Amino acid sequence: MDKQNKDKKQEKIIPFPKLKERLMEKGLEALSSKKFNEALALLEQAKELEKGNHEIELGIVICLFELGELEQAKDSCLMMLKEDVGDYFHVLQIYVTILIQLGQYDEVKSTIEAVLDEDAVPPEYLDHLTQLLELSKRMLVADGVEKEAEYVNRDVEEELQNVLYNEGIVGKQIATIQSLKELNIRKYLDMLIPFLVIPENHPIVKTIIMQLLVTNQVDLEVEVEKFGETIKVNPKNLVDPSMSPFTIRVLSILEEQLENENPTLYEMAKEIWLRHLFVLYPFTLEEEEPSKYAATLHLYSAELHGMEIENQTLEQIYGVNLFELKQTLDKLEKVERFSYIE
Repeated sequence: MDKQNKDKKQEKIIPFPKLKERLMEKGLEALSSKKFNEALALLEQAKELEKGNHEIELGIVICLFELGELEQAKDSCLMMLKEDVGDYFHVLQIYVTILIQLGQYDEVKSTIEAVLDEDAVPPEYLDHLTQLLELSKRMLVADGVEKEAEYVNRDVEEELQNVLYNEGIVGKQIATIQSLKELNIRKYLDMLIPFLVIPENHPIVKTIIMQLLVTNQVDLEVEVEKFGETIKVNPKNLVDPSMSPFTIRVLSILEEQLENENPTLYEMAKEIWLRHLFVLYPFTLEEEEPSKYAATLHLYSAELHGMEIENQTLEQIYGVNLFELKQTLDKLEKVERFSYIE
């Protein structure tokens, strides 16, 4: 048979019916059974018969990932993104996961920031991508990719020493602590943590430090003093006080009694309550009676508005006695004195 006739014969060869489907089915079945080498061989054969099939392409990416071929997996995933193969944001999550495994946190950061800038991320993906972005930022700092130079680190330590322990200007202390948000704060724990237990230090500054420790998931026991009481807490285990059942219950009682009758007074009481919890943090009031605090906030807010309320009325509405109300009001006012920074 001459070459021309042989080439024509080869051109007429067609695959077995549904060969691509069979290869894909067997490949995905092998993938499910964690037979990654077998799955990869089958899916690559299927890809030769149909390019751009999202199930095949994604299966190949997963096989490569599981086999440790991360650079190949990254390239395949990037191709899917560029050619819009499959669910873009699902593929994007896998791509970012591969980048994290490769330790390429700068690329994670730039990729997610570019996507977020377009303001088109579906809600179901937004939270996870935001978390991955924060992770990449923390890892960039920890790995030294974006961390401050050593001389900057020394400057920060000197500033912390002066601002926290020498000057004593509360507004400057807060601004300095907040400026640490983009840094690796674990370098400065030896300066931040001792501040928390000194009685003379302002409770709001202590709150700001605690929030910084919580944001950075600092996993160690720290001692905190506020208003003559001391507790030991682990920042990693703390929750936002505004989301606690006790906090929500107090707001619910206030809402029931005030929102329709006097919405302005309700908003003021709510603001005072959340500010009160902020100053107390990480101390909580979980063991207190919600109705007692709701009544106290009602009374205190009314007084600030220049309104007079019969004590008997409050006792009837909230089911608390005057003695309890007076005690709680004293506590509230004591904390309120620290709520504003001059």
